[in-house]
Amino acid sequence: MTEKFIEAHVRSIGKVISWRVLLTASHIVNGFIVSGSLLVGLQIAGLAAIINSILYWSHERGWNYAQWNRKPKDGTMFQEGQPRTFSKLVTWRVLITLSNFVIPFIMTGSWGAALAFVGLATVINMILFYTHERVWNRFEWGKTVKHVID
Repeated sequence: MTEKFIEAHVRSIGKVISWRVLLTASHIVNGFIVSGSLLVGLQIAGLAAIINSILYWSHERGWNYAQWNRKPKDGTMFQEGQPRTFSKLVTWRVLITLSNFVIPFIMTGSWGAALAFVGLATVINMILFYTHERVWNRFEWGKTVKHVID
């Protein structure tokens, strides 16, 4: 018998919402820093809220299929190991870096501002992502273990 660890769609949606709140604040501040304009920060955050939420949800659902480094907690729940969290961080960074360049470039028309935004976002958002994943790992809501007969 094999154990399959599953996160419900509603859990992924909850993670998208909490992640989006963190990133919206980060995008507003980063956009302001690189452009000197609060309006540009708000524009970047607004467009990113739509595009990056879809990317984040897709990333979460994709990782749900990968069972690597998930372990049972009490027979009905599971936890994810830190190596899995770090691996999710790396794959998310690869995916989101392009978005974090294109959106600011569209809003400012400046290669320099877009590159500065990517630099800030990469450092700040990696810290936020890792912390977000570890906090969510503490909550059992939406996690189940399915016992599958081989």
